[in-house]
Amino acid sequence: MDELPLHGVRVLEIGGGIPAAFASRLLAGFGADVVRTEGPAGALTADEEVYLLANKRRVTAAGDDLRDLALAADILIEDRTPGTLDGMGLVPQRLRRRKPALVIVSITPFGQSGPCAHYQATNIVSFAMGGIMSLTGHPALPPLVTGGSQAQVLGGLNAFGAALAAYYGSLVQGEGDWVDISLQECAAGMLELYGAMSESAKVGPVMRSGNQLRAVWGIYPCADGYAGVCCLERQVKAFFNLLGDPELTEPRFADPTERALNDDELQAKVFAWFLERTKAEILELGPKHRVPLGAVLTPADLLASGSLAERQFFDTVPTPAGAARIPGRPFLGLPWQGDGLHQPAADTSAVLAEWLGGGR
Repeated sequence: MDELPLHGVRVLEIGGGIPAAFASRLLAGFGADVVRTEGPAGALTADEEVYLLANKRRVTAAGDDLRDLALAADILIEDRTPGTLDGMGLVPQRLRRRKPALVIVSITPFGQSGPCAHYQATNIVSFAMGGIMSLTGHPALPPLVTGGSQAQVLGGLNAFGAALAAYYGSLVQGEGDWVDISLQECAAGMLELYGAMSESAKVGPVMRSGNQLRAVWGIYPCADGYAGVCCLERQVKAFFNLLGDPELTEPRFADPTERALNDDELQAKVFAWFLERTKAEILELGPKHRVPLGAVLTPADLLASGSLAERQFFDTVPTPAGAARIPGRPFLGLPWQGDGLHQPAADTSAVLAEWLGGGR
């Protein structure tokens, strides 16, 4: 398959923050014609703009032009405060009455309605309110937030999937949708077994589980950084064989119940094993011995990764400061396109002519 899967699909991004920009970044990579209206000043950092706005055309539009662009689009994505679209003349219900097939995806911290709908939130607030912070940091210490903007990117990823599902549904049914995405709900929905529901359902004070480390599931310092292991019970024997310590065959370690009572001693053994090896050695040993080992990779490690290079993961974007390598295709199997970074409002005339033409 040579043609980009979203070739010919028109996406209008109402410029805002990371969630909408990330969702439409993926749509653009798979071939959609993404047009972004300029957002509020400072909504994205300079580095975020290089990553999130590459491969998009950028316009300035308001009033009738903006409304007509929305009606010419197949998908509209935005992450402004609830009610902002109404003030811009883009009332979702009216747009969809005029064009039933239109898909609108709105991303907000707490959804379009409800008691928290108009609360403001940064990434760390969404991270905490979604429950992820119940799992981060030592349980006896203050909670921690992960690096980057995980809660906001997660919202963008959910928006990408929702936009595609609704768009393909519109091709079959002729009816689009207005999808209401809450960053809080996206975060709460990713927590699997140790989720926010289990925390909120407890009677009495909420107990924070934190990063509940045990010897066979945790991060350890190694010879050149940090690496880790995350064994399910069925994988513990293979891990012990790899460690090569004859004491690990004794019941106090081999039996899961006894192991929990002797976790401190076991952690010391695992700690010593990791310290003697580099990240590269540990990563090589994992698949060879069928043990789930991993390494904490730095940005430099990622840029030098042979597997990511083989997957053609990075796109190269020219910038005034030189070429920037940014994350690109999320997976192999579908054609992907990379492109440069357009300047603000540089494409206004061309987009108005192409999307609106003589119908303006």
